[in-house]
Amino acid sequence: MIINGLELYHISIPFAEPYKLAKTYGTLHNAHAVVVKLHTDAGLVGFGEADPMIPFTDESPASVMAVIRDIFAPRLIGQDPRQLTQLESSLDHIVHGNSTARGAINMALYDILGKAVDTPVYQLLGGLCHDRLPLLLGISSGGLDDSIAAIEALTDKGLQTVMMKMGDLPIADEIKRFIAVREHFGDGIKIIVDANQGWNLFETLEFIDGIKGLRLDLLEQPIERRDLKGLKRIHDRLDCPLSADESLVAVEDAAVLIREQVVDVFSIKVSKNGGLTKSKLIAQMASGFGLKCLMNSMLEFGITQAASLHLGCTLNNLMDCGHAYGSVLRMSDDITDFDQNISRGIVTVPTGPGLGVNLNEDKLNRYTIDRINV
Repeated sequence: MIINGLELYHISIPFAEPYKLAKTYGTLHNAHAVVVKLHTDAGLVGFGEADPMIPFTDESPASVMAVIRDIFAPRLIGQDPRQLTQLESSLDHIVHGNSTARGAINMALYDILGKAVDTPVYQLLGGLCHDRLPLLLGISSGGLDDSIAAIEALTDKGLQTVMMKMGDLPIADEIKRFIAVREHFGDGIKIIVDANQGWNLFETLEFIDGIKGLRLDLLEQPIERRDLKGLKRIHDRLDCPLSADESLVAVEDAAVLIREQVVDVFSIKVSKNGGLTKSKLIAQMASGFGLKCLMNSMLEFGITQAASLHLGCTLNNLMDCGHAYGSVLRMSDDITDFDQNISRGIVTVPTGPGLGVNLNEDKLNRYTIDRINV
């Protein structure tokens, strides 16, 4: 079997409601992704997805499509997709960075391999530790009433873990917002605060002191990703775990974070981290040094969500909380049937061959704004 063709689709789908993040990223109205179809002469097609978002990533949909067309495709066409390790090594030697582009190709190769041997991807990753996981969803940055209403809507659907997006409001207002939410819901829900680099060190320390005595289950990436000294100071002040997200892209980043002992949790995103192979390695490094993993998401559609779920269900060092497999619920539509795996705050791993998701071709064409055939 050889790879004999490749298709790329830049898609854009509106959110069901605008998503307000930290001031670093602003308010988002549409989610963009690049969908990859990797064709073989055996008739098998592998699906991949890249989820770039400047400035969260260094890549854009246009750059992803260009690097796959110009650099990856010539080295993939004519190769056996089942030789995944060899192909990964080859791509490592010809390009640096471009992790979301790499991740999309990696997902597609795993999808083909699973279909070729008629087994789910999770078996290729070592087998299941869990066949289902509790769900995590985030709420936009906003006022007290809006925040409480948004969380109530999630708990009504069975969710027990909520990520509060912060980093847009003045820090005093964020403190009041958290206190109001915790007092309203008590300890009946788990709360993660994610400021997406929206605070500086002193704002973060002010927030920590301002909510002292109240339960916070996880603080994620409050300050700029390169400020490891600041993260260390925050880590030493916190009474709860601290997670790295934007600070953790490549395997080398994981090594530095472990060496410097600045976080307790790795926020794993298979698109951000370069695909399943590299994400699995990062998670194993965390496990070896006693760190936990949060399976998190970019603004993803069903292909990336499925790939992430196959990985997450193989890990034995997950945080005891919900994990971010509800991205498609935030969208007005999806190009896959991944949402059929979600029910009452629980997501169940697909058991079909490969990634186990089906692509809706009509929707793919409807939401495509640019397309490349190789």
